Amino acid sequence: MATTAHDNEPLFLELWDQVSAYTMTSPERGYALWLAVNSVLDRGIPGAFVECGVWRGGSSMLIALTLIQRGAADRALFLFDTFEGMTPPSQEDVALGGDHASDMLRGTRGDRMAELVRAAADEDGVRAAMSSTGYDMRLVRLVRGDVTRTLSSTQTLPIALLRLDTDFYYSTLAELEHLYPRLMPGGVLIVDDYGHWQGARKAVHDYFVRADHGFRLPMLWPIDYTGRGAVKTEPAGRVEIARYDYIPPGMTPPDLLPLFPEALAQSPWPVPWPYLRKAIPHLWRSDTRGAGPVTGNASVEEAACLYTLAKPFVGLRGIEIGTHFGWTAAHLLAAGLRLECVDPAFDDPSRIAAVAQALDGVPGARTYRLWAGTSPGILAEVRAADPEPFSFAFIDGDHDGDAPAEDARAVIPFLAEDACVVFHDMTSPHVAAGLEVCAQAGFCTRLWNTQQILGVAWRGNVIPRKHVPDPNTLEIFHEHLAAFMES
Repeated sequence: MATTAHDNEPLFLELWDQVSAYTMTSPERGYALWLAVNSVLDRGIPGAFVECGVWRGGSSMLIALTLIQRGAADRALFLFDTFEGMTPPSQEDVALGGDHASDMLRGTRGDRMAELVRAAADEDGVRAAMSSTGYDMRLVRLVRGDVTRTLSSTQTLPIALLRLDTDFYYSTLAELEHLYPRLMPGGVLIVDDYGHWQGARKAVHDYFVRADHGFRLPMLWPIDYTGRGAVKTEPAGRVEIARYDYIPPGMTPPDLLPLFPEALAQSPWPVPWPYLRKAIPHLWRSDTRGAGPVTGNASVEEAACLYTLAKPFVGLRGIEIGTHFGWTAAHLLAAGLRLECVDPAFDDPSRIAAVAQALDGVPGARTYRLWAGTSPGILAEVRAADPEPFSFAFIDGDHDGDAPAEDARAVIPFLAEDACVVFHDMTSPHVAAGLEVCAQAGFCTRLWNTQQILGVAWRGNVIPRKHVPDPNTLEIFHEHLAAFMES
């Protein structure tokens, strides 16, 4: 038997033995993938590793194991698949032997071949296979669904290696349209079934011959009879994702967006604040009346979470530190709190008028007061204005330095025995310090994986409901939040 190149690579063969049962690709294509991962690491190409069409996960396992082997297991891995089998083929989807995919799926070449073409694999099985590699699963993102729909709302950021293995025309074309612009210069493109499936080959040529993106068909080097690889030479671009509002299952907040016509959806990319999770696909709104640095509103999801968390405290007293133009305050009022709003911007009569106009429009709202001043200095005065302690506190004021922790220390003595405290923008380590103050004071704590991550603290007879994050939201992978992840 002839010796092949991979026979002389013990480091590859060690990994191939672990993954070969989970893939339909040939050892030659596996070896090419192993070389590609090593190549982008050797050349310092930044970015994620992305695979479209993962079947049982063998190729993705090989990527993960190679990264571990190289001591570079800090890259994001994106795995796109329906996890239910192939999407319906088009007229372009003809195999090398001339058989149409739709006929093969009906069994014209036998049941075994139909199953291979269908390539169905369970998501839980793929997740278990990836977990078995020892790779940090917080860095592994399984995106379920037809890529012609899921890619538009999934932000990978820059890509170092892009492997396409969905075989058919429309899926391969969508993958190139959304992902190839993000592939970094020097990054590797692998099209697994360019030679076997006419649809995949045609999608590659149709994408690169178009004049509207400026990319030329790269040199495609053969891996085996069907696999092809290429190295990108053009600069990377950015394909914006289709952003949307998300409301977690079981939450039914009122629609208060009509009360805030100046809160417009904007691109988060120009915002310089380092803790903004710009890749989350939710709409990011900022009130256009604001002066100075752009300040974003809490997302629609985060407002829904606040409404839900405050709802058990209907008729009780609450406090909000940092009201801006009243978006979150409106949801706390709608939940039934008697609300004290603290913001230094209330020194401006026009700001008070704008916030009051919005809050007065909240259906069924209870009383509220707007306090012009800076926290924590003004909190004692606010507390003394009413004999009742605060049952709910939302801390969303100054996010820098010791301010969040100082706000937490100042609020805690004014809280009822049964109380809940919520922090916005836990992406910032400064805000996380505020939640830590609550933890040290004996509060239970929890993170809700929203656009900017909410921190929830509670004590007494309080049981926060479960939060179901958007599957498109990135895992929480912040070192300063590790202790709260364990709680």
